[in-house]
Amino acid sequence: MKKLILTGLSFLFAVTILFAQEINPENKAKETVTELTEKLTLTDDQQTAVYNIVLEKVNAKIAIKSDTTLSADVVKEQIQALTATANGKINDLLTDEQKPLFVQYLEEKMANKKE
Repeated sequence: MKKLILTGLSFLFAVTILFAQEINPENKAKETVTELTEKLTLTDDQQTAVYNIVLEKVNAKIAIKSDTTLSADVVKEQIQALTATANGKINDLLTDEQKPLFVQYLEEKMANKKE
């Protein structure tokens, strides 16, 4: 009976790990655009442009993380550069009223990340 319970728990644990690692770039980009739309009241054109930028960033981030030849420091630097570039592109799309809100959004995101 113990073996059966342990086998079941092991299987459940393995399935949980598999689903936790699955990242869908399109869903991640949609979530980010939805969040930015709520905070910044993006127009339809801005939403489309931001979606493309975020999708490109997420795909590039996945590619960087999957490259096993890179050291952890290099991966971190490349992801930071990628994020800075994407944030710059998004900032260029925003109106003067939206830019301070975007800076505030990024500051909140960094504060949450540090916690």
